[in-house]
Amino acid sequence: MLYAHVEDGIVTYRGSLPKSWRNISGLNLSEGDDDYLKTLGWLPYVEVSVEFDENETPDGEDTVITETEVASTQKKRAMTAQEISDRDSGAALSEILRLEELETPRRLAEALSDDCGGTAEGRSWFKDNRDKIAVERAKLA
Repeated sequence: MLYAHVEDGIVTYRGSLPKSWRNISGLNLSEGDDDYLKTLGWLPYVEVSVEFDENETPDGEDTVITETEVASTQKKRAMTAQEISDRDSGAALSEILRLEELETPRRLAEALSDDCGGTAEGRSWFKDNRDKIAVERAKLA
């Protein structure tokens, strides 16, 4: 269970109860004794997550302190055009790298060289892979 320490209306700590806190040893052994912990300023802590759409990104949190708990709700915002462009470019670059890694020297030799037993199927695979790379590179333009 997670707890938050509240002092003067401000959350000073979030997480598991510490073993030692100020002049109290074994504070962590009081987990679940919320009435006692409340007298020391420790309240159960709840993190509320939100669903993100494809073009949304985290944007801080709202923290609400009540008599019985501290709840933090993640905030979100729409991504900027630049953030979307950067994300899409990164995905295209990753796909290019993945496709290019398929083209090991041995695979290229097998696909292209008649001396190495190249086949029409191997050459076709290579052309298809190069076409896929071209599609991803076009996304970067």
